[in-house]
Amino acid sequence: MLSLAMVAFLIGITLAYFYMQPEPVPWVDEPTFEADMCVRDVEEENAILTRSKIDFDRLHPLVANRGESFIRLAHSCLDLEVRLTSGYRSAKEQNALYAQGRSEPGQVVTNAKAGQSYHNYGLAVDFVIIHNNKTDYDLNTDRNRNDIPDWQELGELGKALGFEWGGDWNSFPDYPHLQMDFGLSIRQLVAGKRPDKEETAPLADALKPLLD
Repeated sequence: MLSLAMVAFLIGITLAYFYMQPEPVPWVDEPTFEADMCVRDVEEENAILTRSKIDFDRLHPLVANRGESFIRLAHSCLDLEVRLTSGYRSAKEQNALYAQGRSEPGQVVTNAKAGQSYHNYGLAVDFVIIHNNKTDYDLNTDRNRNDIPDWQELGELGKALGFEWGGDWNSFPDYPHLQMDFGLSIRQLVAGKRPDKEETAPLADALKPLLD
């Protein structure tokens, strides 16, 4: 049985741990992007781009194009390095991911079985922040020190590029996820309907001068 002194000591350690944690960076209403925020360094952008190991050719052409722009502008506009960690995902890969945290070890990372994810149709990508060559999934990270959480900035950049950002989802927020559905539901995709290769998506006016 623990003595009162030991209990007091443990409580003190616990309180000290919580009080010593850094204050979370508050998420702001709507971060905005302006062209003058961006100093393009194409050579460094190209170097960062090669570190994403996904197969861009398996993606819808616009998803691939905007995914590449996402990596480039994250560096030149936000001073952040991101890598795409997942693009097209086969049925086997999707089911293996769905099993994680259920029938297999690990945390639950998706509610989608094979055929139920936009990844299965080349319409989605996942990304991660890289800092000092390590992944950073801390939602409060503010590496570029502009008082806006990096994950929120990246989500807004993705939306400015025409993506839907999983971080906006209420039921199962998926912060590393970007997708373009081109108006098609999963049911329609399962039934065999596909977006045209020439499909377009909105692009924020502030980004147009950077991508011309």
